[in-house]
This record gives sequence, C-alpha cells and structure tokens, in this order.
Amino acid sequence: ALASGYHNQPEMTQEKFKPSFLDETKTLFRTGDLGKQTAPGIIEFMGRKDNQVKVNGYRIDPGEIEYQLTRYAPIERAIVLPVQVNNQTQLSAYCQTDKTLEIAEIRELLAKFLPVYMIPSYFIFLKQFPLTRHGKLDLHSLRELRETGKSLVNSNYVAPRNYLESNLVSIWEKILSKHPIGIFDNFFEIGGHSLLLSRVVTRVHKELNVSVKLADFFKVPTVAGLATLISQTQYNYQEPISAIPPQKSYPM
Repeated sequence: ALASGYHNQPEMTQEKFKPSFLDETKTLFRTGDLGKQTAPGIIEFMGRKDNQVKVNGYRIDPGEIEYQLTRYAPIERAIVLPVQVNNQTQLSAYCQTDKTLEIAEIRELLAKFLPVYMIPSYFIFLKQFPLTRHGKLDLHSLRELRETGKSLVNSNYVAPRNYLESNLVSIWEKILSKHPIGIFDNFFEIGGHSLLLSRVVTRVHKELNVSVKLADFFKVPTVAGLATLISQTQYNYQEPISAIPPQKSYPM
C-alpha cells in the first residue's frame, strides 16, 4: 500500500522513495528506522537514524517541540527527551531560563501550535544545562533531574469539596490508577499524558454530560480548576439538587 511519492514535493519524494535493492522494479520508503539483516527475511531493529521517538503510537520529532518552546522569550534553550514512567514513554521538557515560569501558561502556548500528543508531560527549569567534562550536554543528568522534579508536585492532599469535584476525582483515579488524588494535584505532574487526557475528556462527557475542550484542560489541569470551568454557564452544567458528595478519608 505504498504511495508513489509526496504530492507536489519531488525533492522529498526523491529523498524518501528509493528503488528496492532486492527488486529494482519495486520501491522502498526510507522510514528512518535503522536495522540489519541477520538472516534471509529477518531484520533486527536497531533504533532510529534521526531523533524521532514514538510516544503513545505517534512518531514525534522532539526538535519541533524544542523550537516552539524557544519561541517563548524567557526560554533561552530547550531540550525534549523521552522518559520512562510506569512502563510508558512520556516527554520531558528541560528549559534553560532565569525566570520563574508558569507551566500552565507554557502548555497553553504549545497547544496553539502543536497537537496534544506532542505537549510534554513534565517541565524542568534550569538556569544552566549540565555539561560533561568535555563540555557536551549531559543527557544522563537531565533525565535524572526528571526524577527530582517529582518534588514539585503538590504533596498536600485536599479532598473534594462538592459533588462535581468528587466525580472528577473518581474519574482521574480510575484512569491514572492513582489513589488518592487531591483537587489541586496537576494532572500532568501525577502521571497524566495526552492519551490519558483524551480518555478523561471522554469519560467526563459520558458521566457528566459535559464536553470539555482539550485546550481548556491545559489551562486548568487540576480538579479544582476543571470543576470551576465546568460550573460556568457556557457548559450548561447543573449539579443534582439531592447530590451528596461522597465522603473520602485517607491516611495523611
């Protein structure tokens, strides 16, 4: 099912579509994957020839995200790396800046130019990037900083205060498989990512009959913020008169 080339892009077609080394009458597509033939009909995958990574089924070029981040004036330099969290690949953005930045503002900015699955789950701000003794960027140290970034998550648990917040917390806990979740916990800083976000939006629509936009979620990535947004008249949400918020008790 291979196409014959890119539409009206002859140079890219020539670069990516090559005659097959097995049969010159057929065409191969240069995917960017690197492999070696170990036996007739068997190719061992060895990684990528470029910097693309696969996250939640999507092929992503971190350079595109880094470019959008550096368009934001306070960020002097940006590096985006894949990290493993709970056996899942997520994106972590490391930003060099001497300013105090709001993550919600950065996510909202990125959402204007990038699809939701390309927006990093984690943001680490540094005045200077770590370097090796040879003066090169120390990627290993950057990945370790992602672990210490967990301390930035609000560790003070605050229970739901009403029926709507209780339902939203229940949805988050089921999808994130995390208990307990407080109303001020940031979705993206407690293990959430774009794929899970889509599931949250779908579940909110199904259980609460409310359609929340993905872009709005980036503005208010907490249960408290989302509940306030939903309560606005534009969403036509009406809380049941007889609703009694479930009481939850967790050891502190």
